[in-house]
Amino acid sequence: MRAKLFFFCACLLAGGLGGYAVSTQRALASARVVYFKTAPVDPRALLSGDYMELSYDFEANRPWEKDGPLTLYTDERGIARTEGPGMPLTLAAHFLRYRVPHQFYFQEGTGKKYENAAYAKAAVLPGGSVLLLALTDENLNEL
Repeated sequence: MRAKLFFFCACLLAGGLGGYAVSTQRALASARVVYFKTAPVDPRALLSGDYMELSYDFEANRPWEKDGPLTLYTDERGIARTEGPGMPLTLAAHFLRYRVPHQFYFQEGTGKKYENAAYAKAAVLPGGSVLLLALTDENLNEL
């Protein structure tokens, strides 16, 4: 009886995790791709182990009076800007940082490849979550 109960629970858990993975992949496939301009960062402090700390220009140019959302506008290429015409994108803020990925992980020893990154390519999932996909150069070519 215990073996049957254990097997049933294991199947239920595996089905739940598989369903979550499938739903996440479907959401990612239909997500809107947005490019965020990265702000200059001291190259000596930029690389630390196998990840890069990211900073965005819209964070550097906004004074923090309160903890609130920021509306960006994406142009026809998908580049997010703080003003102008385009499709609006609202980013939530929490403790003086926006809810966008601030760390980009890469294979150890390949850090030089990403030093001149100009944009962060991200997917905006349903519900407003932002997932970092890649870093790109000025022409939006993935590095």
